[in-house]
Amino acid sequence: MHRSAISHDRLMRESSDHVEGALRSNDEKENLVARRILESPNSWQLWESQHAGLMRQVAEFGALRLQTMALRHTALRLIHGKALFEHLRRNAVRGQQRARLVRYFSPTRGYHHALVSEHGGYLRRACSYLCTSHLGADLVHDPAFLDAMHHYEKLYDEYFDMYCSTLFAADDEDSPSMRSLLPLLKHQLNEWRWMILNPRQALPRIKRESEIRLSTGDTQSLPILKL
Repeated sequence: MHRSAISHDRLMRESSDHVEGALRSNDEKENLVARRILESPNSWQLWESQHAGLMRQVAEFGALRLQTMALRHTALRLIHGKALFEHLRRNAVRGQQRARLVRYFSPTRGYHHALVSEHGGYLRRACSYLCTSHLGADLVHDPAFLDAMHHYEKLYDEYFDMYCSTLFAADDEDSPSMRSLLPLLKHQLNEWRWMILNPRQALPRIKRESEIRLSTGDTQSLPILKL
């Protein structure tokens, strides 16, 4: 693990190289995000400007330990920030339902303007999340980015999907039961957030949780039930 703090220039250089490398990635999602960010000088410059601001907050810390913690905080914020558009895409939300959701989260802007803005913001946040994950896992070798962060992201997606499904479901007979599950999911999110931000105390539990989720010869993947 690097002992000295990482400069802003290196954080940006590593990030830019990772975006360009994502163009050759076998991960369809990473490849798409990279292509959309790199498709025009304007989209690249806008992302680069915003990402530079995020990395400047990390570089301001003079110790690698504190920079690592800043990267974790940044990754968590990006997971939250890109959740809405990922929910719309993941669940194929269309028509009136999409309009109501966009207006709910952007009440002061017109629907079309808000949708375009949300899509652009999603691409930039998703791109920054790719880079932040790379910096955390491959540059500073932070174990929080290897499993715990990915699990938190999946859990937050589940929470956000359920939260959105209850917003306009007054006549849905399943809505009360889903609402009752939200506090439990939120509690789990808070637990995992604490574990990510307090890795020394939480490392034994993170290892145990990872071992529980490992596939064995006696287990198999089950289909995900859509609520």
